[in-house]
Amino acid sequence: MYKTSKVIIKNNFDSIEPLVEYLNSIGSIVGLNKKERQKISYALEESLQNSISFDFEYGSEEDIEVEITHIASGLKVTISDNGIPKNPFKKIDQSLDDMVKDVSFESLAKVDGDDISALSDFVIHRLLDKYSYINKGKDGRSIEMTIYASNKRIQEESEPELITKEDNFKLIRVPIGGDITGISRLFYKTYGYSYPNDMVYYPDRLVKKIEENSLISKVAISQQNRVIGHIALMQPFDGAKISEWGMAISDPVFRGQGIMSELISKIMSKAKNSSYHGIFSHSVTNHEFTQKICVKYGFSDVALLVGYAGSDVSFKNITNNLTQRESTIISYNALKKESAVELFMPKKHEGMIKKLYNGIGTKAIQKSPNKWAKTAVKTELTDTIISALNIAEIVIKSIASDALELVKYLTKKFSIAKIDIIYLYLDLEDENSLDLIEKLEDMGYLFSGIFPYYHHDNALIFQFINNIKFDYSLIHSYTPLAKELRDYVCAQDNNQIDEG
Repeated sequence: MYKTSKVIIKNNFDSIEPLVEYLNSIGSIVGLNKKERQKISYALEESLQNSISFDFEYGSEEDIEVEITHIASGLKVTISDNGIPKNPFKKIDQSLDDMVKDVSFESLAKVDGDDISALSDFVIHRLLDKYSYINKGKDGRSIEMTIYASNKRIQEESEPELITKEDNFKLIRVPIGGDITGISRLFYKTYGYSYPNDMVYYPDRLVKKIEENSLISKVAISQQNRVIGHIALMQPFDGAKISEWGMAISDPVFRGQGIMSELISKIMSKAKNSSYHGIFSHSVTNHEFTQKICVKYGFSDVALLVGYAGSDVSFKNITNNLTQRESTIISYNALKKESAVELFMPKKHEGMIKKLYNGIGTKAIQKSPNKWAKTAVKTELTDTIISALNIAEIVIKSIASDALELVKYLTKKFSIAKIDIIYLYLDLEDENSLDLIEKLEDMGYLFSGIFPYYHHDNALIFQFINNIKFDYSLIHSYTPLAKELRDYVCAQDNNQIDEG
């Protein structure tokens, strides 16, 4: 069984075609269909074309490393080099939606003559399940592209599952054997394919995450050994010090038997006995149910992510689209308490930041900046497009003089690519963030909140809303702090829907 391979090529165009053909053959081996192989192959070709065309000094000969890895239910391609990103833009006459309707080398070449490389790289994210650009500063950069095989996804069963009246809730357990497929079937039965975290539809991916211990899962089992409920703790990224509780679901046929209450109790108990610094929740805001659960278990609100999820999450066979993108409240429970932290807080938001920290039992103390503080040689950041949600994340790891220009470039790129919301994460312990924050707000970024241990021990979130108007009265906030935070964010947004 194919696992992984690394290929090193030179930065010349003759190297591209053989590598693309090799990737296409690997895609066939790991189970990608023709359309999926075309998508990932085009993404590789386009990325290499742009990199070789624009990101190296003329006449230089440099190595480009391409790693092709078989992952659970799909394929990941990583491109690494030491090129100089110049990020040129070219206006594209055809819409992105039209481009991805019929993805093939022939159709794309026809759109843009014989030179596919002229298509800007922001098209790629529409073709893939995940697309990340990692700027490592002086250590170069890398691009990670992931695609999953649709035939590995749970499919609708031709025969409906028969449930007798005698079947009832029996127990909660760690999933075993066929339970994994049962989890995927339960999500499909309830949501169709509209659930935001598409991992739930791929049993192989669930198994891999459970084996890696990055997903701690509990299932509710019926007397007839059916999976009738599920909940989990999930690491938001590899090596995270925090975990999210979620993927909570129960079979509507068995509701009223206390399944969800039992699942929540079990997973919260598991979290408290874990090594995580804290646990968090994305609480939807079209109702207050999850927010109330968080209050019951000692969570406090720390951020409002406006428009985090799409408006099309619905129960299968029931039309229940929201009138706007779903905003979520991040609620946090500190398992390892910190009495106080010294932070470089922007004066404008110092009061709100202190309130949010106070909610999780930590006193935030303003730290005076050092005007002689050293800055990095080059900014280090990671930007990731989450295609299933049509959002992007920018995580700034270190700030140098080029930080603002990089953020401007990424914001422009994502805006052109019709990404709905951009979330940007800064380090409150980095005094160089203070000057950048003021400039970010001039660009239209809005305060969102804090997020302990999300890439930084003390992360500050800003959000960019890409030409979408929100009605903040539809964002249901349960706690007084959540209401205050919603109103605080609302006051910054000059492009909102007026009430009434």
